[in-house]
Amino acid sequence: TGIPVIGLIGIFFYGSYSGLGSSL
Repeated sequence: TGIPVIGLIGIFFYGSYSGLGSSL
């Protein structure tokens, strides 16, 4: 729930659950 498949980078850069990839 909100963990980007690519990594935490998505949250840091996008601040969103989606991030750079799909959310788990």
